[in-house]
Amino acid sequence: MTPSLHVVGNVQLDVLASPVDRLPSPGGDDVIDHIAVRPAGAAGNVSLALAALGTEHRLFGAVGDDQAGRWVAQELHRHGVGADLDVVAGQETGISIALEAPGRERAFITAHGVLTRYGVDALPRHATVADFVLLTGYFSMPGFRGRGTYDLLERAREAGAFVALDTGWDPDDWTGSGAAEVLELLPLLDLFLPNEPEAIALTGAATAEEALEVLAAECRGWVVVKLGERGLAARGPAGEKIRLSAPVVTPRDTTGAGDSLAAGLLADLVRGAPVQDALVTGVRVASTVVGRDSLNRYPSRDELVPMEPA
Repeated sequence: MTPSLHVVGNVQLDVLASPVDRLPSPGGDDVIDHIAVRPAGAAGNVSLALAALGTEHRLFGAVGDDQAGRWVAQELHRHGVGADLDVVAGQETGISIALEAPGRERAFITAHGVLTRYGVDALPRHATVADFVLLTGYFSMPGFRGRGTYDLLERAREAGAFVALDTGWDPDDWTGSGAAEVLELLPLLDLFLPNEPEAIALTGAATAEEALEVLAAECRGWVVVKLGERGLAARGPAGEKIRLSAPVVTPRDTTGAGDSLAAGLLADLVRGAPVQDALVTGVRVASTVVGRDSLNRYPSRDELVPMEPA
């Protein structure tokens, strides 16, 4: 019997604008190359990538019953992953606008909508009853912040789940309670998936490698630091160290690459693959996604770009 996988997190509408290297002048109208609209937040991105890989799973999250939410729900249902989505009457759907430009880190403008009030208490109890549970988009769900997520992850662990967490960027730029909240969760985790800026901000370290060591000392399981076009660095609970370079691709859309890496990694773990092999698949999925546009986003296993020879 195939192990079960549940994805819990922020489902929303994503708007991607590129290239944007400055805001328009007051009253102005800058013309750029691309604006794309697509589902579906960090959790939705993971779910759609898993569906393309042929990995059975369930997705738990909430959207409003506005036009954006209805469209996101329709798209998820079209890919067979929206059965557990909570469509909340009278609420607006969360929306993020990603501003991308060559040579600079992406920036986001976000309205959380229904996710401001959607908390752990609204999540079905069975959402954490699975062999693998991923919580993603922690900082995009204000209603999940703090003790609620701690209790949720503890409940998943007690039910025997392999527990994974991807927080995303703290909208307070790590100046408030965000870092302390995340660090408190690390002893509950079998897998922690920060990207490089998040890992450095969390720890105050000078480099991703130093941050990895600090986080691994606190986490009960694996810490995987996503390094973008440079691949990843990982540290295991027994001191294992893994560094993987990413295949070279021509980037077309980098938003959601980290979510795709998580999907590839989990898709292989569910199949019983060792972590080393699962990490390779994660990097391949992320690299493939980066090289595709929004209309043809998520690859099947047969479409994954090959890894470069070591």
